[in-house]
Amino acid sequence: MIIRRAFLILILFLILVMSPLALKAEQAGPYLDFANSLFEQKDYYRAVTEAKRFLFLKPDDPRRAEAHLLMGRSYFQIRQYARAKKAFTAVIEQKERPDLKAEAIWELGRCIEILGPGSEAANYYRRLIDDPPYSDNEAAEFQNRARYKLGWLLLEQGRFVQSRQIFSSINPEHALGDSAARLSEAVLEGRELPLVSPTTAGILSAALPGAGQLYSHRPVDAALAFGLNAAFLWGTVEAYNGESWAVFTLLGLIETALYGGNIYNAVNGSHIHNKKLREDFVERLRRKHMLRLGYSRVSKGAYLSWALKY
Repeated sequence: MIIRRAFLILILFLILVMSPLALKAEQAGPYLDFANSLFEQKDYYRAVTEAKRFLFLKPDDPRRAEAHLLMGRSYFQIRQYARAKKAFTAVIEQKERPDLKAEAIWELGRCIEILGPGSEAANYYRRLIDDPPYSDNEAAEFQNRARYKLGWLLLEQGRFVQSRQIFSSINPEHALGDSAARLSEAVLEGRELPLVSPTTAGILSAALPGAGQLYSHRPVDAALAFGLNAAFLWGTVEAYNGESWAVFTLLGLIETALYGGNIYNAVNGSHIHNKKLREDFVERLRRKHMLRLGYSRVSKGAYLSWALKY
């Protein structure tokens, strides 16, 4: 009798202990579905909260990689790129969902492009080319896509020859092959851009204030530089001739600063001019040639689309 009571008490204890745990497991699933719904509604902050709730309630659930990917995409949308990078890295390091790992690899690349210097992003794509995370046909797919991303990255940095070499190395039979072939020809036009020499601009403005700005196609800056330097130089000479030494000293110091600033402005202006030319050139190519790589939640597969801006 005592043994039977002890057995019943043990069973009752197990039921009381295990019921909340079972309820907790049953209730966790909808949180991730709700998080996905919030993401589709562009409510990214709440999507992150619900994804975190899911991970807290079910830390060993097979869908945890999906939760991390959702968090990474939500963080990316709200421009918290460091947190997005951490979430995507968690997806890449897991082994249960290789399909999500492939998505996270490209999402991580976008974060690195924004967060780090261009060299870090370039090295990231080069590692994917040299050591793809998959083998056989999947390796070739990754390498071609990484080359396409690297080609655009080099193009945006103004490294036109290297960019052309990368685009030319993409398999013509790949989905990106046609776009890459057109880009490998068009990118050489960047070498013909009417860039100006910062050194020449500085020397010209040293010889005649405003001349470097005019050389850099900045006539307003040229007029200001020439007018201000001429005015203060004339005032300095007049003060010297009138033996007004205090005024002479003051105007001389101001003119020296203006003269140095004129040279700096000419050099900096030439860099700005060149940067604008390169950016406009890249934007024209982007409007005409760029394909956007993506992933369809409906078909669960990769897709390509034209990336056009109006």
